[in-house]
Amino acid sequence: MTTKTATLARPFPAYTGAVLPSGPLLVASDLSGESDAAYPIAARLAIQTGADVEIVSVLPPYVMPMYGFDAVPIPVEVDAGYRTTRAAALLAQQRRLVKEPSVWSTAIVSGEPGRETTERARLLNARLIIAGRGRHAIGQRLLGGETVLRMLQLGDTPVLAVAPSLTELPHRVVIATDFSDFSEYAARVALPLLAPEAHVTLMHVAPVHERGDSRLDARAMAYREESKSAFARLRARLGDTTQHIDDVVIDGSPTEALVEYVVACGADLVVSATHGYGFFRRMVLGSTAAGLLRRAPCSILVVPGSAQVLAATRARTASSAWTRSLLPHAFDAELAAFAVRNAGRRTTVEIVQNGHATRTIGQAMPLVSASYDAHDQAIALTFGSSTFDGAHLTHAVATPGSIDVMVDDAGREQGMRIVHPGGYTTLTLD
Repeated sequence: MTTKTATLARPFPAYTGAVLPSGPLLVASDLSGESDAAYPIAARLAIQTGADVEIVSVLPPYVMPMYGFDAVPIPVEVDAGYRTTRAAALLAQQRRLVKEPSVWSTAIVSGEPGRETTERARLLNARLIIAGRGRHAIGQRLLGGETVLRMLQLGDTPVLAVAPSLTELPHRVVIATDFSDFSEYAARVALPLLAPEAHVTLMHVAPVHERGDSRLDARAMAYREESKSAFARLRARLGDTTQHIDDVVIDGSPTEALVEYVVACGADLVVSATHGYGFFRRMVLGSTAAGLLRRAPCSILVVPGSAQVLAATRARTASSAWTRSLLPHAFDAELAAFAVRNAGRRTTVEIVQNGHATRTIGQAMPLVSASYDAHDQAIALTFGSSTFDGAHLTHAVATPGSIDVMVDDAGREQGMRIVHPGGYTTLTLD
């Protein structure tokens, strides 16, 4: 199995740093046999990480047909009795599957499972969504609505799809890496979830080339030498660990090579990142991650690329200081000047409510303008290619109380914090 490729060498970028999420573990359950697999591993991960656990269960809303010219289905909120019944069933499921059950909180919401679960994870800054993988994950169409894929399409939270065979912390683990920030962050997410004595293989799939061409052979050899250096840098940045970590480079198609290696070594977990944070990533997830969810015979941890972007954003925020407050009478002029200085820089916008609930409005959005309407007491932040050419997004912040500008040690503006009733909005610049 060989194919030709035009380029065999590429730079391996340096890691920019990130802050891991600190919220609870989220167990997604619909009471099916597939969701049973999430409970035992969640209990062990709670002990391993010290994190709280919350069970989230999504009820489909009742649909009431309204007849007229057209039949229009109207969703109706489920009643309290149905919620009480579901809560009792979830408690029974936990007691059946967890040997020493502690008190886990339960959230019962109605709607579409993938969307509601990811929204709950985002609200709590959850470190992980744990879902039973079940047999239905194998062979499922990529855009067929399967819930694990849906959660990865819609959310920023890492998802652990648990095979029924995984009841203890993973001991034999394969972490796919292309030495990008995304795959390194996936490794950082994974390591705290593994058994202390786990055997971890960092695996890189190199481009294949036509054998026998001396120039391509030389380039492939140089690629492997650079891969060794990249592995060394990666392991150094991952730091000391009790787990045994080795590395391997294999030629081939990423999905096929990973699946073959996972089967050969008997891994009980494979870890992969998706790339990027835009619409295309959310639709197709990345061929490697989606292929693993279809074909790998073991549990799978998939870390969305957008999770790394958020984590890096928060790391920059944590390392900077709010050094300059804008004067209320000059909000409009100061905001306009801020936008001119930082026009085109990519931004992440988050809303923090009541000091803890975080909601992400958007990521990697180029800043276009910022203004303040004194009459309406509202700030308008605009993102996109421009306000006149191409799609753009405007986000409004009502009744701002104060505005602070975030500056790094070199004096470069890193973002803005707008305090408003009930919380604040942060705009962080890449």
